Amino acid sequence: MEQWNTKAEIVAGLNRLEEGHPGWERPAAYGVGVHRGGETTFTLLNVGERLLPAIALGLACGHTSGTATYELTPEQLDTAIVGLAPAVGCTEMEHPNHHHWVEVARELRTDGGRAVAVFVASLEDAPVDEHDRAFREAIAGGRPDG
Repeated sequence: MEQWNTKAEIVAGLNRLEEGHPGWERPAAYGVGVHRGGETTFTLLNVGERLLPAIALGLACGHTSGTATYELTPEQLDTAIVGLAPAVGCTEMEHPNHHHWVEVARELRTDGGRAVAVFVASLEDAPVDEHDRAFREAIAGGRPDG
């Protein structure tokens, strides 16, 4: 498996992934939440940062641009996790999304529920559904972003 051990290698990998995903536009914010019991919760928020996880998640669920949500299959979440795996070898950086997504996958296998991806093109966009509304409420509430 490919390993990116430096920030420069991660940036090069990011650029390759973005160039290989036609129509890709970097989101203003994104995250993976858990939908269970009629409620969607987010414990890690990415607002204007962490570009590699955004493209890994976009590739896994087919997102390219705009504000949208996706209910993720376990396989799609696993694909996103694998998409981040090459960067985990870089000790110059933290990898909160990788760790969070692995934990979400484990939690869903144990407790049920469904993973949800939210991409927000602009924070000025109106929420597109209840998952997006929950994500925006988490951002507005100033929850820690890991």
